[in-house]
Amino acid sequence: MDDCLQQYIKNFEREKINGEQLLHITHQELEELGVTRIGHQELILEAVDLLCALNYGLETENLRTLSHKLNASAKNLQNFITGRRRSGHYDGRASRRLPNDFLTSVVDLIGAAKNLLAWLDRSPFVSVTEYSLLKNNIVQLCLELTTIDCTVYETENKILHVCKTLSGICDHIISLSSDSLVSQSAHLEVVHLTNIMPTEGLGMYIKSTYDGLHVITGTTENSPADQCKKIHAGDEVIQVNHQTVVSSAAWLG
Repeated sequence: MDDCLQQYIKNFEREKINGEQLLHITHQELEELGVTRIGHQELILEAVDLLCALNYGLETENLRTLSHKLNASAKNLQNFITGRRRSGHYDGRASRRLPNDFLTSVVDLIGAAKNLLAWLDRSPFVSVTEYSLLKNNIVQLCLELTTIDCTVYETENKILHVCKTLSGICDHIISLSSDSLVSQSAHLEVVHLTNIMPTEGLGMYIKSTYDGLHVITGTTENSPADQCKKIHAGDEVIQVNHQTVVSSAAWLG
């Protein structure tokens, strides 16, 4: 993890915080552990989210399953809006305040969209024009969800439009059954690098993405990474020396 977080390790060890507790840790609990800076709390919580994604979804999820999940979220939100409007107490034309359960459904939809976008932002999808266009469309639709400011009724109409469009995109991705990439999950492989010269490094060029991925963009000719013949552009670094990487600063710095 980042160097700025090393100071807190002894606090976690003293309180015997195990993996299950870490999985559900909150801002308040982090503060009680001495992590008082909001920025440091966010780094830890983001790292936990990344660990969850790596351990629970990496080898089971694929573009089809993530499209199904987003499709389900979009249709659930459509049904939620339709059900509200059938209620005898509906006041959407006068109110500008969305109920909490409505906002929760929108957050769930955006979360499902982000998971699909993270997959589309990976190699090889990022270099395929059709998938890049689909990704851009999803991003634009999510932005529409976050910039709506009008009456509840008008907001619902805009969200219904977004949901229907997202469902159409998901149906299109799911229909691409002839494309093996749609149903292909990630594959983990252990690579051992040898003959490493401390002054020359591993010979990997790495780009860290906004959502915590560490993607290899290339290797230096005749470097340990190049000579092993198993590391290619688009590969992701998951672990180094059996430790899951949640910050490149810890092992590249």
